[in-house]
Amino acid sequence: MKINERNRMMSVSYLILAILAFFAFCPVTASANAPKEVKLTFDVASKTLEATITHTPYSESHYVQKVEIKKNGEVVTLQEYTSQTGDTFTYSYKVEAVAGDILEVKASCSRFGSRTAKLTVGQPAEPK
Repeated sequence: MKINERNRMMSVSYLILAILAFFAFCPVTASANAPKEVKLTFDVASKTLEATITHTPYSESHYVQKVEIKKNGEVVTLQEYTSQTGDTFTYSYKVEAVAGDILEVKASCSRFGSRTAKLTVGQPAEPK
């Protein structure tokens, strides 16, 4: 093998190694996102908590997979889903709660991330 040909092969090898290292250490944009927003309302008379969730874009494999509801820090409901309809949707849950109870809803994406909102029964909701 000639020296020039050998040098060229080594240069190509180093170039390939540099390209691989570049891709290995550069961040890649994720193809998933956390829910954008969770809005809560609670009807004291019917003891119904409504969670309006915005999560875009969604697909067959990218959706709000889990909604966890806590009352005063303890999990009272954990609902899992296999799809979502539309960018913004509302789920309703029966929750035994009285004025002053703190309700917290965490909506989790099937791929990555979550969004949490809190509501004190008898007061306006506070997104987190």
